[in-house]
Amino acid sequence: MAYYTLIASLPHLPPHFDVPRPPITRLRLEQRLSMLRDDDAKTLQQLSDFLAWDRQPTDQTDEQVVRRYEQLRRRILHPLVWEIVEHRINLRTIVAALRRRRSGEGPPAGVGPLVEPIRRHWQEPQFGMRPRYPWIENFNEQMLVGNAVEAERILFECTWEFRRRMAANFTFSFEAVLLYLARWSIVDRWTSRSIEAGRARFDQLIEETLGDYATLKF
Repeated sequence: MAYYTLIASLPHLPPHFDVPRPPITRLRLEQRLSMLRDDDAKTLQQLSDFLAWDRQPTDQTDEQVVRRYEQLRRRILHPLVWEIVEHRINLRTIVAALRRRRSGEGPPAGVGPLVEPIRRHWQEPQFGMRPRYPWIENFNEQMLVGNAVEAERILFECTWEFRRRMAANFTFSFEAVLLYLARWSIVDRWTSRSIEAGRARFDQLIEETLGDYATLKF
């Protein structure tokens, strides 16, 4: 399939995630993505399933996270999808470690490449990871003062920048489609947090559904 046709049909994503509403609704996006051939659609569904799981609260047990990680490891074969998954798993591992240390517990018993480094550097303020993850200190400060919104924004920012840098390496390819969905999901999650933004998204949905009729006055 010509990825050019699909990608050219998608509106540009904003330069930053904290906008009033996504540039395209979920319904319209799913319609456009239906242009993919079967094998690509299967890979895209794996990413979509992970993004849906990732929207769930982060207070899952270590056993639940380990079980999910192992399932993903067996199913996901596309290297770029796995890179997206592993980045989010790493963030979850760091957040879990900070919470456990704050509550006086030991290092997390989760999975992923950061578990062992965190154990080795458990006594250090940012687990010795400040050069690679400079946001940890600010995130931890926001957690300590109870500013959950700002703490979550920091995680959104980190994830957005990671995926934005990856997307810069692809143009009209399947990888570009995957990264479009991955970045769109961040905008969708962020805008879903606000009632006002939710109203704007509803208006957009009505406009897309009714077209010019949406502007008629009765």
